[in-house]
Amino acid sequence: MTGPSRKAHELGAFLRSRRALLTPATVGLPGAGVRRTSGLRREELAHLASVSPGYYQRLEQGRVPQPSAGVLDALATALRLTHAERLHLFALAGQAHPEPESGTLASAARRMLELLSPPTAAYVIDRHSDVLAWNSSAAALFGHLVPGPRRPNNVRFVFTHPQAAELFVDWPEIAADSVAHLRAATGHRPDDKKLAELVAQLSETSPDFRRLWAARQLRHKVEGRKELHHPQAGRMTLNYTVLAAPTVPGQRLVAYTAPAGSPSHQALLGLSRAGQTPALSPA
Repeated sequence: MTGPSRKAHELGAFLRSRRALLTPATVGLPGAGVRRTSGLRREELAHLASVSPGYYQRLEQGRVPQPSAGVLDALATALRLTHAERLHLFALAGQAHPEPESGTLASAARRMLELLSPPTAAYVIDRHSDVLAWNSSAAALFGHLVPGPRRPNNVRFVFTHPQAAELFVDWPEIAADSVAHLRAATGHRPDDKKLAELVAQLSETSPDFRRLWAARQLRHKVEGRKELHHPQAGRMTLNYTVLAAPTVPGQRLVAYTAPAGSPSHQALLGLSRAGQTPALSPA
């Protein structure tokens, strides 16, 4: 399935996945007693979005090539979509401009990375979670950031590298976030060959990835905290910040820090000093 029909299929699957998360109570409809299946019925959602049940059924079946912006807005409101999910819905329906390809590291992203000095650990990723460049602190912190014939990929690292399960204290949360970020960044591009290859590979090798990808969760985080257990530095609590590159949509800089003087800061500083990689390493 290619072209518009593929996108229509993905749109229908996304609508079904969001509808399954709602109940009559959550949307203010009268209770319907015990149901054999979870989620709202199609006709209930159609009523909330002020569209005909037949039209909505065709949407979920992938038989509406390009619904209008008004219909999409009504559906997004009825489904209680987040901002990221709303953007995703519009993109699947062809109502958003696709991001340009970003085959090389943007100069603005490189400059951002060069401004960060150790012990801050920082790297730049693209929309497929490929790591395009990193500094010495990031290389010392994350074992997969090494030059090679294939660019390091954060999602592949989480699901296929044994070190990841040991490094991330709350691996299930990290795994769910990584898949939700990947889908949010690329999920509205069902014809993206690189994405399809990555998803196919990880779905075959990791049941956890396959389950999380099928859930169709979307999430954009711009800051947060991660607990790590580094094989050399021990337990660390690091804050991270995500900044979008200003010139190339899809490229983001991710920086990890810790409060000055804290044990985690000292551990990060020690890792940075011990690192043998160049200050800035392209993949």
